[in-house]
Amino acid sequence: MSEFAADLKLNIIYTAPALHIEFDKLKDTILNSLNQAGSGMKQVLLFGSMCHPDIDVFTEPYQVVRLEPRNCIELILGKEALQEKEKSARIFYLTPGWLEHWREIFRQAQGWDEIDARQNFGFYDKILLLDTGVAELSEEVILEFYEYTQVPIEIEAVDLTIFKSRIAEALKKAYERATNTTPTIMSSVPATRKTDMCSLNTKNEKPKITT
Repeated sequence: MSEFAADLKLNIIYTAPALHIEFDKLKDTILNSLNQAGSGMKQVLLFGSMCHPDIDVFTEPYQVVRLEPRNCIELILGKEALQEKEKSARIFYLTPGWLEHWREIFRQAQGWDEIDARQNFGFYDKILLLDTGVAELSEEVILEFYEYTQVPIEIEAVDLTIFKSRIAEALKKAYERATNTTPTIMSSVPATRKTDMCSLNTKNEKPKITT
């Protein structure tokens, strides 16, 4: 990335959390953001295939650069590490951004009270909170989320080497397509949590949690 980083100018557009719960809202937001960015820019879309089932279809006219990972958890951990973790337990992955916005995502958008939450999260052996080192984790909020789900929460420190590598690859691809234009990055990351995106449900037998 160093070979072109000095010339790179980015226009970053963030979207709100919990949009993936209603596909129509997510689609409209992505399309509005792509139109807002302008047709003269090469656009990098930080959404995985699990965020919306038709994302490749409705973004095709914009010729966006999209990352290979299915979602933000795979983007942070890498596919191999994710598959290895899934061999031993049913895990619900959580980023600091999702922890911060858990009420918006589960209480408001999903409409779950404590009973709904415990029925759905009860499928999982544990909740794995990924500590990216970017945001401070609140013990109070962690405890509140545990009381809401009644599922053990483990914290795992993770580095962002894989994340940075994937982002660099996407930016380089956009740069190579049009050296004289400004790449636009669109992410479901809240502006205050620049490495947090969405969560992932593992295994094939999923409850009604929407990814």
